[in-house]
Amino acid sequence: MKRNNPAKEKFIHSLPPIAIEDHVEGFKNKICFSFKYFDNAQDAGQDFRDWSQEQLEKLLTKLKHYSDNTMKYWMNQRVGAGSLKILEVYGNFPKNSEFVHPKHVPIDVLWARFRLESDMRLVGFVLPECILKEKEIATNIFYIVFLDQNHRFYLTEDN
Repeated sequence: MKRNNPAKEKFIHSLPPIAIEDHVEGFKNKICFSFKYFDNAQDAGQDFRDWSQEQLEKLLTKLKHYSDNTMKYWMNQRVGAGSLKILEVYGNFPKNSEFVHPKHVPIDVLWARFRLESDMRLVGFVLPECILKEKEIATNIFYIVFLDQNHRFYLTEDN
């Protein structure tokens, strides 16, 4: 004879009725962000404390939004007039930059940036595919190195 346990029943009904297996596609290759190589010591960049509450909220909202898709998806998404991409992978560290390649970041990474809004950029890198396959490293990680509020990482004539 089973006894009725309302607390147990309430707890069981509060649990989500889904499991990881039900959401495998939601996990596959979605972009993730790492702050392992974050550098807040350069004059051209900023630290989190330098950004306003509103800017930080926008940054986190963008990171959440970007996490909904793959890196390749964002590399193909255009914004504004012309061919400006949300995620641009440059490759080598730009020669025309107010930033300096940090000593703690490997020399052979692929430098990239995410457009946040107006001149604000999230600068970092991805790893080359040959290294990812050889070393069995996750292919979906964007390593954030700089907060670039004034578009000083990759200088153009417009800067």
